[in-house]
Order: sequence, then C-alpha cells, then structure tokens
Amino acid sequence: MYTIKQAARLTGVPEASLRAWERRYAVVAPHRNASGYRVYDDAALAAVSAMRRLIGDGWSPAEAAVAVRNGTAPAAPMDELAGRDTAGADLSAADASQLFLSSAARLDSGGIEESLDRGFALGSFEHVVDSWLFPALEALGDGWARGEIDVAGEHAASNAVHRRLSAAFDAAGSRSRGPSVVVGLPPGSQHDLGALAFATALRRRGLDVLYIGADVPVTSWETAVRSRRARAAVLSVPTEEDRPAAVAVAERLLGQTPVPLVFAGGSAAVELTGGVRSLAASIATAAQEVDERVHGGVE
Repeated sequence: MYTIKQAARLTGVPEASLRAWERRYAVVAPHRNASGYRVYDDAALAAVSAMRRLIGDGWSPAEAAVAVRNGTAPAAPMDELAGRDTAGADLSAADASQLFLSSAARLDSGGIEESLDRGFALGSFEHVVDSWLFPALEALGDGWARGEIDVAGEHAASNAVHRRLSAAFDAAGSRSRGPSVVVGLPPGSQHDLGALAFATALRRRGLDVLYIGADVPVTSWETAVRSRRARAAVLSVPTEEDRPAAVAVAERLLGQTPVPLVFAGGSAAVELTGGVRSLAASIATAAQEVDERVHGGVE
C-alpha cells in the first residue's frame, strides 16, 4: 500500500490530480488507513497510470476515465513500455516496490535483491533514485513504524540498498575533470543513503567527489575541504535533529579562506543558515545546480 505522496511519485500524477480524478471520475477509490489518510494499492496505481497515458495520447479525461473503469483502455505500445517515464515503467516501479517491501517483511534477501534489480532497470540512475528508490525507502520506514516490518528486515533492505549505491558510486569512475566536491553528513547523523546517492549523481556528472560518509566531526569536514582544495561542500541533513550539527559544520566551512560553496540537501536542509544554499529534493536537479555553480555558471 502506498500513501498519496508515494503514489504521486510512482505514477507521475500530482497529488491534486489524484484527488480530482477520484472525486470527478471515480477512476480510483483508495482505501483509508487507521488515521484516515488515503492509501493506494497496485491496482489503483495501474488505473492512474493508464489514465495518465491516455490523456497524454490526446483523450479527454472523461473518455479516459470511462475506458479505465470499463477495462477497455488500449494497452501501452511496447516501445512505451521500455521507456523510463511511461505508464508501463510506473507499473514496473509499483511491482518492484511491492516486492521490496514484502521481501523486507519476510527477511527474504533474495527477494530484496530481485526488487533492486527490477528497480534499477527502470531508467537512469537519477530517475530511479528520484522516482522509485526514495519512495520505496520512505515506505520501508513507514512499514517499520507501523510494526509491519521488523528492524532486522529494515536493516537488511537498507544495507542491500547501500551496497547498490556504493557499487554505482564506484562505477561512476574516480577523479575526473573536477572541481573537487566533498559530500557527507554532520556529526551524529547516520542516515547516509541519500548522501551516497547524491555523491554518485555528482560523480556521474564528472565532478571530483570525495564522499566522507556519516557522522563526520566538524574538524574533519574542515580538514577534508582544505586538503582537497574543494570548491564546494554538500551537507546531507536528513532529520531535524541533525540541523544543529549541520549548522556548526557549515559555519566552520564558511569561515575558511578561500570560502567554499556550501550546499545542504535532505528533508531538514531548508534555510539551514546564512550562506548555505538549499538544494532541491530531486537529486537530478540538485546535482545539476551544484555542477553549474562550482563551474561558475550560476551565481
């Protein structure tokens, strides 16, 4: 089951449209969880994805809704099913997510690996992370919070993801055209999957990335940036509890000479402190911004 936020990311249909399609066209009838919030199953995601595809093909919303409700919507062309952003890809994403969560709940390492194989086959690294991996990890955390997934399953799945991201980082190549960028987390912060994914996206753009990982002391950040003569530092700030330590790191770096560019990304990174640029939630967009700024394209 998926929240409306997760359903929107998996299908590419904005939350407002999901609500409107439910209200006006009865394309889906999402269940409600114990808290009263909408939750969507795989069949609902399939219906939403089919309607999005038909509208994209020129159908009116009313016509598309009738076809979806009656089960008469034409299947997606095979060349669309191979694309990263098509309805067929969305359905594959939903299947991969369901396998990921159910395998974590069963402590099925083979199933977890299979789900990652499916997920990472959906498109480019950045597309997969933004549209599939992050929503799947969010759902994993939600499942653990509800008691549906044991901590052992959550750890097994998270560690499997970490191995995949580490392999992607290595595959992106070693030092390239530069400039140098340091990426990591502030002291005390342990949730490093987002930071590792972003470091990989930067490396794929050809930047010379030093990934220093989780729980890095303030003085070690200073040492890393100075010794690498880094043009920029990127702090991952995944939780509100990480903000004070992230501020301490940022202020120390901004006091260096020469002053590096300092960026912050993550759920709690908005308006971290003066002089720090907040990054977009999308790693593709954020990586492009860092790349442009360190090369002087954006001031």
